[in-house]
Amino acid sequence: MASPSERQHLAAGGGGSPRTGPELLDSVDDAEGLYVAVERCPLCNTTRRRLTCAKCVQSGDFVFFDGRDTERFADKRERLNRLRETQLDFQKQVASVVEGKLAADKLKWKIMSCKMRIEHLKQSICNGNEEIAKNSELLSKSKRYNQDLYIRSQRHQEKKEKIQRRNHKLSAVVEKRNKDLKSRHAELASLRRSHILELTSVIFPLGEVRNVTRDPADVSFENDNAMTSSTVSKLAEARRTTYLSGRWVCDDHNGDTSISIAGPWITLPNNGDYSAYYNWVEEKKTTPGPEMEYNNPAYTISAALCYATQLVNTLSHILNVNLPRKLYNSEFCGENLNRWKFNRAVNKLNSNILYLCFSQHVDLDLLHPLHTLRNLMYLVSPDSENLGR
Repeated sequence: MASPSERQHLAAGGGGSPRTGPELLDSVDDAEGLYVAVERCPLCNTTRRRLTCAKCVQSGDFVFFDGRDTERFADKRERLNRLRETQLDFQKQVASVVEGKLAADKLKWKIMSCKMRIEHLKQSICNGNEEIAKNSELLSKSKRYNQDLYIRSQRHQEKKEKIQRRNHKLSAVVEKRNKDLKSRHAELASLRRSHILELTSVIFPLGEVRNVTRDPADVSFENDNAMTSSTVSKLAEARRTTYLSGRWVCDDHNGDTSISIAGPWITLPNNGDYSAYYNWVEEKKTTPGPEMEYNNPAYTISAALCYATQLVNTLSHILNVNLPRKLYNSEFCGENLNRWKFNRAVNKLNSNILYLCFSQHVDLDLLHPLHTLRNLMYLVSPDSENLGR
């Protein structure tokens, strides 16, 4: 083999390129036994050292020329082969050990994962048991609550049956008492009716009185035979028409009849025209003098209205009906009333009479808001079926 200086020279590129294997063998065979300096070594391709033969090179029987290592190349190659075999053995052993370790690690990971799954399952089972315990407790509470409700429902059913039986008994009692009440109402109505009829027949008799005075139109008609039929009809229509409280009122009984109360000498005009009263009052104010005419219409009107007010108040007490307007009979018996106060009192009286008529179901077609005593006659008439209700 070549020396280190020769190896550096080869590495620097001196001496040409290295030869291949077949070329090396041919050159070694050709140079066998030659020791000329111009020959190059087939290994290092240098000429500084003694060459080695091809057989020694092939067999590996050569060493370093400088003596730094006495081990032959063949020994080195054999040791290298042994080391490689040992390395392969070690690699196989390591691979087997590593495979065992990998298998062990896999098993460990599997065991760990199984343990974790077991822990999770245990935790889930524990949570499930707790949930089951809670649900069972709630179920038991619900059962107890339902049982209490069932017991309460049974008690309520018993109470319901008792209440139904009691209601049935009470309905029978109420029906019986309603019948008794109706009979008592009928008795009370008949008693009221008898008292009212007795009151209106004895104390406050009501009747229709026909006037005997002759109308001046009739007298003029008899005196004037040349009067035409149209004039007669107009006069008859004028007799049936009265201007009352700012409007014309038509009355078929205008001036022909009057309604008496508490005697035939105390009457009111049938048409509700009480203007004679406040006309007399106004005339009395303008021309004062002694009151000598006791048969004056103003006295009869005030007396009739006073009796009518007293009768209405008595009827409201008998019939147990509260009147809408408060009116005393003394309002017509005191001092002379002016037009406004008189009309106001008369309107109160008419309102109370109409209210009593409505309460006793008097036929509305028979009533008139201005006919004071005639409405009273319809109210206390024996022909009224609802009198006393």
